[in-house]
Amino acid sequence: MAKRGQLIAIAVSIAILLSAFGLPATANGPQNSGQSNPGGYVKYTLDLLNNTLINGNFVNTGNGAGPSGIAYDPSNGYLYVADNGSDTVSVINGATNTVIANITVGINPTGVAYDPSNGYLYVTNYGSDTVSVINGTTVIANITVGKGPVGVAYDPSNGYIYVTNYGSDTVSVINGATVIANITVGKGPVGVAYDPSNGYIYVTNYGSGTVSVINGATVIANITVGINPVGVAYDPSNGYIYVTNSFSDTVSVINGATVIANITVGSVPAWVAYDPSNGYIYVTDAGSSTVSVINGATNTVIANITVGSVPAWVAYDPSNGYIYVTNYGSDTVSVINGTTVIATITVGSEPLGVAYDPSNGYIYVTNSFSDTVSVINGTTNTVIANITVGKGPVGVAYDPSNGYIYVTNYGSGTVSVINGTTVIATITVGIGPTGVAYDPSNGYIYVTNYGSGTVSIISAPAQATETYTVTFTESGLPAGTRWSVTFDGLTKSSTSSSITFTGVPAGNYTWNATSIIAVGNGTRYVAQTSSGTISVPNESSVSLHYVKQYRVTIQPTAGGSTSPSGTFWYNAGSIVTITAIPAPGYEFVGWETNSSITFTNSSSATTNMTVNSPGTVVALFKAVPTTSTTSTVTSTSSSTTSTVTSTSSSTTSTVTSTSSSTQPSHTAEYVAAAAVVVIVVLAAALLIIRRK
Repeated sequence: MAKRGQLIAIAVSIAILLSAFGLPATANGPQNSGQSNPGGYVKYTLDLLNNTLINGNFVNTGNGAGPSGIAYDPSNGYLYVADNGSDTVSVINGATNTVIANITVGINPTGVAYDPSNGYLYVTNYGSDTVSVINGTTVIANITVGKGPVGVAYDPSNGYIYVTNYGSDTVSVINGATVIANITVGKGPVGVAYDPSNGYIYVTNYGSGTVSVINGATVIANITVGINPVGVAYDPSNGYIYVTNSFSDTVSVINGATVIANITVGSVPAWVAYDPSNGYIYVTDAGSSTVSVINGATNTVIANITVGSVPAWVAYDPSNGYIYVTNYGSDTVSVINGTTVIATITVGSEPLGVAYDPSNGYIYVTNSFSDTVSVINGTTNTVIANITVGKGPVGVAYDPSNGYIYVTNYGSGTVSVINGTTVIATITVGIGPTGVAYDPSNGYIYVTNYGSGTVSIISAPAQATETYTVTFTESGLPAGTRWSVTFDGLTKSSTSSSITFTGVPAGNYTWNATSIIAVGNGTRYVAQTSSGTISVPNESSVSLHYVKQYRVTIQPTAGGSTSPSGTFWYNAGSIVTITAIPAPGYEFVGWETNSSITFTNSSSATTNMTVNSPGTVVALFKAVPTTSTTSTVTSTSSSTTSTVTSTSSSTTSTVTSTSSSTQPSHTAEYVAAAAVVVIVVLAAALLIIRRK
């Protein structure tokens, strides 16, 4: 049981670190400011007890103010430092780096939070059970809350401030400068989380094994979970709340105000993290040296991953999608991909802090008892360097203005400045430096010196960055044609064949060029590729080619259609097959154009055209006429005429034959026939007379 309690203590807090080091005996007085230091120098020291700004570094070995919490107010640019030892809040003007006020608040001010809805600062006073409300440099209210206020959080859904009172088992709800409710929760409230899907506040009650669900100013549920709940996290993929129960070895899954699952995990679950790349929940089990992986879709443990001894902290690296777990007891870092440990990296003794440097993809781990920083290459997951720094490195921060890593060395009163894998500077600050923060409004690094009651302000030089020139070159455009390129948000135009961008740091960039350039009269130029990415300095030039195009209209006259039909853009010189299709009763006549377009055979219904210019191509059709063809043959004798008529589609002819017509080639035949007729008639007549 004692061991379990120790593990829980390790998992819940690292405050024990502060008592592990003896404060160095450093004499009062100004120290070398080191303006030539390549990592920067202490430009000013703010003595919070004497309200003075001292040029350079000044070390005070007397009883300090004990600065702890620090917050930035964007409405006025001030920094507010809670001085736990002197019961004050120091207000620093970031523009001048001077203490413009020391505001007396309650006893042992600890937490500080900014409320953007009204611009007020809220300071929890642990020793006097109050919250001081500061507007600018004036305390406008001292609000009595519960016993031992510690945590403070702002709820954007209603604009309220929520204060957890550890000693009285309550949460105070503040609206503006008024406590609108003191909400009784469970015993020993510790963790607090906001669920944006329903607007509820979830408070883990360590001593009573419950989670209080707060809606506005009302506890709408006290949910029984496991023993000693500590960690709490929200999973945006399903909207559930996950609570680690450190003494019952479970994780409770809450949907709204209902526990929908109690998942058994390893021994002494402590920290919890969500991996957005796969939707898994990772829980460090300090007692069993495992990491439990929960699938948020099914709320089941899909893996129990063995890692190092006493896994404590867990972090997600977005550059590779890996989970990094610091193993406090075995001096290692476990790298997890999905459900598999892909690497176990030996680092220094009792690793604590961890930070990711996006400029190089490295992971920096502070080893508090070996006085080193281990540098892990996220691509290979290997320690590429163990950098010796000062005594007891604790805090670590990345400065985006120069790409440096700043490490506070609690035991030696210094800050180590790391560039890549090299310590480029060691800056002397006050006694017991712990916290470190970068202020983007002025580019300064702020270090809180716990032992000397001061804040060291470091002026960090901008890193000399090598730059490059990127050139875009076009071909195909007529001389003097204007074109443009947008590179990394900057647009340049030119009538020459090249456009250059100078002063480009190494990195990956996107670009877009003018895709279509119209020059009139049915002619334009089109870029074959008009956008892309470039990696500098691996690439320093981009070639663009523009193709000339003509606008061509293909259309029929009445009586047919064409394929294709309409208006099109064709590359200059391209050959296009065209077809004329007559309608019933029509026939194709030919192709014609008003331009320099040529045809392989203009009389063929299907042919090829060569696009030499813009223009119109017309397929000609004509109707097929419908008429009668009549043939008449007339034969005339003494009593008979015969006529024959036939019809065709186009021709009419008449032929007439009579006995009286002149036919030189048949005269004798006609005479003989006539004689025969006469003889027959006479014979018939004689026969009649004889019968009578």
